[in-house]
Amino acid sequence: MALNSDQRQQFTRLYHGCAAWLYSYLLSLLRRPADAEEVLQETARVCWEKFDQYQPGTEFRAWACRIAHFKALKFREQQKKVPLAFSDLFFERVDEEAVVMADRLDARMIALNDCIAKLPARDRRLLRLRYAPGASARSVAEALGLSLDAVYRALVRIREVLYRCVSRAIAQEAS
Repeated sequence: MALNSDQRQQFTRLYHGCAAWLYSYLLSLLRRPADAEEVLQETARVCWEKFDQYQPGTEFRAWACRIAHFKALKFREQQKKVPLAFSDLFFERVDEEAVVMADRLDARMIALNDCIAKLPARDRRLLRLRYAPGASARSVAEALGLSLDAVYRALVRIREVLYRCVSRAIAQEAS
């Protein structure tokens, strides 16, 4: 299928948003990084080819995960000469649990983003500086003119606030 420019952009955005998760999922099923990478490439190809079957507005990751699941099963079938450590039932259970865990992680990420937005500006700035690529607590201390100990104390305090906030949000969502 030939995708138009908008479809290519949408596919790229959706696929890249879940590629790392798909790789982790495949690695949990196949155990060997090379095997997971091979099946991930095949999954990407099939997702691209069948993107016209994806229903916009539905969970792309779940759709891609089903494709990855079947590609992993096919790969395992082709590898029958290699003794398998786990049964097909095990892989089905891992698949089910992976989808449930992904939903929980998504909920936690949404809650975390909401909680970060509620922090005072100085705390958000400290987090942004600390978690910038290549940053360290020492570089943050230098940038803000603080002692290294002060940065560590602030980070511990902020993490505790975020932990409590996310826990409350998840508990409220569950009830």
